[in-house]
Amino acid sequence: MPLPNAQPQFPITCWTAVLQLCQANDADARQKALADICRDYWYPLYAFARRIGHSTHDAEDLTQGFFIYLVEQNPLTHANRELGRLRTFLLTVFQRYISDVEDRKRAQKRGGHQEIVSLDLLNAEERYLHEPADPVTPETLFERSWALHVLRSALDTLRQSEAKEGRSALFEAIAPFLDPEATASASTETAAQNLGLSVEAVRQTISRLRRKFRDVLRQQIAGTLNAPSEVEIDEELTALQAALRS
Repeated sequence: MPLPNAQPQFPITCWTAVLQLCQANDADARQKALADICRDYWYPLYAFARRIGHSTHDAEDLTQGFFIYLVEQNPLTHANRELGRLRTFLLTVFQRYISDVEDRKRAQKRGGHQEIVSLDLLNAEERYLHEPADPVTPETLFERSWALHVLRSALDTLRQSEAKEGRSALFEAIAPFLDPEATASASTETAAQNLGLSVEAVRQTISRLRRKFRDVLRQQIAGTLNAPSEVEIDEELTALQAALRS
């Protein structure tokens, strides 16, 4: 993914493209587009289902069944305000789906043994058990999982960009200064020693990469919005920062 210009324009985003494919009534294209979203966002939804009280296997069944529901029922054909933000759409429709399943008392065993995306259940439970033990609400946990996904995607995009420029070793040494979860343990002196640079040179590199990271992060957020504006991106960035503090 190319890095954005200083004045980025967003004529079409990843979420906008998915909506267009789904509303074009092309079943194969819709399944592929939704499968890509499922691979990215299944864990926040799985964690939400676990936090509201469902067992490991029930949460997996609900998550997998939800993705099949998206493909088969295609609720994206109806334009409404929920479609503006990918995370809002996913959580809102997932809550409705869970409510429908519970109301009908219908066990959804992995969507009738179908799979849209392979869920890494062991990894999911390991991640879930490391979530905050205090009584964080399911919605807050979903927001935090979403924020971490966007953050990791932005870091991976920047990592690939720096690797293409032959700066992989430099990026890996500086990456902890970009990650909110690792910044506290990062040391400019240690990084300078490992890289064979002065502390000032490391600080300048950190500053450069933080600017690039902010641009990439904004582009990642824009990709989850339908026809985003700078104001909407700022609002989502504020929501992301709040979620990471939760």
